[in-house]
Amino acid sequence: MNAPLAELRRDFLVSASHAPIDVFDGSADFAGPRAAAVAIGVFDGVHIGHRDLIAQAVARARDQGISAVVVTFDPDPDRIVCAEPAPELMTTRDRLRQLATLGVDGVLVIPFTRELAALDHVRFFEEVLLRSVRLRSIHVGADFRLGAHGAASVERIRAWCAPRGIDVCARELVSLGGAPVTASRIRRLIRDAEIKEASACLGRRYLVRGRVATGRGEGTGMGFPTANVRVAPEMALPADGVYAGFASVDGCVWPAAINIGVPPMFRDDPRSAHLEATLLGFSGDLYGRRIALTIDRRLRAAEVFPSIEDLTAQVLADIDRVRADLGESGVDLDDDHR
Repeated sequence: MNAPLAELRRDFLVSASHAPIDVFDGSADFAGPRAAAVAIGVFDGVHIGHRDLIAQAVARARDQGISAVVVTFDPDPDRIVCAEPAPELMTTRDRLRQLATLGVDGVLVIPFTRELAALDHVRFFEEVLLRSVRLRSIHVGADFRLGAHGAASVERIRAWCAPRGIDVCARELVSLGGAPVTASRIRRLIRDAEIKEASACLGRRYLVRGRVATGRGEGTGMGFPTANVRVAPEMALPADGVYAGFASVDGCVWPAAINIGVPPMFRDDPRSAHLEATLLGFSGDLYGRRIALTIDRRLRAAEVFPSIEDLTAQVLADIDRVRADLGESGVDLDDDHR
């Protein structure tokens, strides 16, 4: 396996410690309530800009001897207020668990509903947030907006908070390569198969999860058995093509050749999956099992082949490239002695 264990653990979101994750239910206080420096956002992807913002909240909390709390939403507000919500960069479970690893004392999840979307920023603070924490400071991005239709800018939020002794810290967006790091930028990079740049913005390789389903079965006969992975339709996926990456099954990681998109000759077959992975060195039955995939780089764009034989030759060549670059042995993510 030609990848450091620490890197793989990072990419597959393996962490030994997590802060408590609590869901606001409208009645119970959130562990207190306690005085806190609070970072607010959706934090889709938990990218390097998000982590920088949360680190600022943690530093302020430590200086003041108070708690650091991340406040986020489930589902992503886009799912409620947008007719065509943007693809998601992480599952909700991954997003919440990753936020809980960032040195905070807790993650407060606020269920996002149409009723919540209709609240202005004043009612949001009074009816939701102040019932959960005693706000000492609020940490958001400089472009943050809150309340119905995003009407409250940072300055409006600051005007409400100032007489109440609450600091509002608006942090400029982290830049990389001369452009701000945002979830929208990362989605665009993934869509355009700019995998290396997307990984740099995320601070890790891009991860998707799914379940292995019965496929066409051609792969085994061609000499490269594939796992047909059903990914949730709301997840962002790169442009059609062949990628090198890694696959995790039951805590063990294998190099993988990953095909995204259905070859034209199989497009009418209902058993065809939009994502297929060949795990190098793996043997066993994957049907029905959960699998996680990280994408390292694109090997080639999707192509049309004149015959099954030509397709087979190219796929075998793709697998050889992955084998040469990433190896063909598995590694246990819990093996600290590697």
